[in-house]
Amino acid sequence: MSLFDRMRRIFESETNAGKPVLRERTLFDLDVNDIVSLDLEDWVIEGKVSYHSLPGWVMYWLKSGRQRQGLLLDRSVPDKAVVITPFAGRTDNVNEVKTEYILDGKHFFLDYNGEGTVDALGLTPIRTGPVMYWQFETDQREIYRIEWQEGRFFHYDGRWIDAFEVSIVAG
Repeated sequence: MSLFDRMRRIFESETNAGKPVLRERTLFDLDVNDIVSLDLEDWVIEGKVSYHSLPGWVMYWLKSGRQRQGLLLDRSVPDKAVVITPFAGRTDNVNEVKTEYILDGKHFFLDYNGEGTVDALGLTPIRTGPVMYWQFETDQREIYRIEWQEGRFFHYDGRWIDAFEVSIVAG
């Protein structure tokens, strides 16, 4: 490196001193009204749910046109995500949730379940407060998810994707 290059670097570091370093945004840093691209379509983040019982879990609620879906992320598996779509379910009692379901000819097994507190921002089916959740999976890695809050059940059909299939467009 020439003397000129060293002097230029010193000068640049002096002029940028005190300025905050911009951190690269990740899928875990998004907020309501940010835009992501998924399945060749742009989606606006309408809501965000942070799960305290599962640190590092976040569910974004996305809208594109008249379509809505969720994007579930887990910091412990940063290269994968789950895309879910709400549907009407028929469970009425929290004690009636099973460990296996056969839906549309697919056999779903309980992968995990739990309960805890969530924080919700924006437009989401779930509100801030306590929630219970069950996630089921087929051998083909298809997802059936149930959430329960304040006497209401929420049912979701989903699939695993690679996290690189989601990109941050604006925010």
